[in-house]
Amino acid sequence: MSMNTLSLSNVVIGEDLQKSLDKEGLKLTGVYGMLDPVVSRLASLNPLWTFVINNSGLGMGSARVASGFTVKLDGEELGTIGLSYMGQRGRVISISNDRIGKGRQRTDSYRTVDADKAILTAKKMFGKMNPNERISKAKDAAERVVSRASWNKERDRTQHQGYIKNEMLAWVETKGHAMFLEYLKAEAIPSLRHKVNTSMEKVELLEVEMKTIERVQKDFSDNKTALVVKDTGKYLVRIGDNVELYDDNTLPVDMRMKMGMLKLVEDEQYLTDVGCKVTSEIFVLLVDELTNVSKGV
Repeated sequence: MSMNTLSLSNVVIGEDLQKSLDKEGLKLTGVYGMLDPVVSRLASLNPLWTFVINNSGLGMGSARVASGFTVKLDGEELGTIGLSYMGQRGRVISISNDRIGKGRQRTDSYRTVDADKAILTAKKMFGKMNPNERISKAKDAAERVVSRASWNKERDRTQHQGYIKNEMLAWVETKGHAMFLEYLKAEAIPSLRHKVNTSMEKVELLEVEMKTIERVQKDFSDNKTALVVKDTGKYLVRIGDNVELYDDNTLPVDMRMKMGMLKLVEDEQYLTDVGCKVTSEIFVLLVDELTNVSKGV
């Protein structure tokens, strides 16, 4: 365990880990022996990379040793370096990121006891995502949001519908729906009338939102939406199998307008006839006939 690695300017302790250590009165004194030459060498060779310590293991007394790192460049995660177990070999070095994972079947990481091999793998596989990788990762994120959206709305709608039905059925069985509405209007106490009317309005709103979500889901599954990824001042746009790169001047006007509206809402929110904001950098836009011909001015 070497203090030299921890003293490198691009090796830092993650905020959550630091809070945990402070709370327990612990202190990092070094890097786990197996990882130390890997991190030390890579940090020295790549001064622009930041090695954020996100995990620690037991040391002597109140001392802890760094046992997990997230490697970043300009805020973008390049991969992770940590420890894993590998059958009879026991504890091994683990190098992982999406690029490595897609090339392996049994595990999403490269595992070895050889520090030199771990260093070579990180040097080869760690790097900023290219446009195809970025669009693929954005597609995965969009799929997660789009696929679970209808379930969430269905759950909320069912909850409000359940309240309406419980109050209606207790009275409607004898006098009918129309009389129930008249009862609400003329006889129900204000708090009950307010609750039922609010739920009716919620059901109507949720049904409209459900239609928007279902349209986005269908068009997204059919590759008919525009998947837009903001990337360092540029816009990667995928429609079907076609991927185009735009800037602020060339981005189609209707796409710009829809993104402008989606920027005003929270992540994972939908707008009717517009689309979905996955994150602040990923958007799924409904495509109309103008999208393929409108150009920026």
